[in-house]
Amino acid sequence: MRPLHHPATADIELTAVLYALADPVRLSLVRGLSRDKPVSCIRVSEEKQLALPRATLSRHFDLLRSAGLVHTVKSGTQYLNTLRCDDLELRFPGLLRAILFADGAKAGAPEAAKPASRAAFRPAAPARRAAAAPARAGRARP
Repeated sequence: MRPLHHPATADIELTAVLYALADPVRLSLVRGLSRDKPVSCIRVSEEKQLALPRATLSRHFDLLRSAGLVHTVKSGTQYLNTLRCDDLELRFPGLLRAILFADGAKAGAPEAAKPASRAAFRPAAPARRAAAAPARAGRARP
């Protein structure tokens, strides 16, 4: 088994932290870690009732760990994750507190924060054809 990589406090980059927190699922995970004891992917999937496979949650925790947001320790067959509050406060004072306690009721719900599909912004095919029909009707054929 390969060892887990945790960046040193001085190596945590702001862009990596913001990128990791830009995803609504990861932001929800970080908010949950700020209130709880160390958690595993299994516990998160059961408690938060996320409709995501464990492998996907594991990938989210892996990205949070590589960004420097969480510290992961192996305990038996599980990996327990804790938030690196002290390290983040040393590196970027006030950033984590501002993100965790920002006013946003929808930020904690990953389903509500997903962007709408592109199909919602396009008119339906019959409506496009009907709009183009008057333009074609006015043309005379030689």
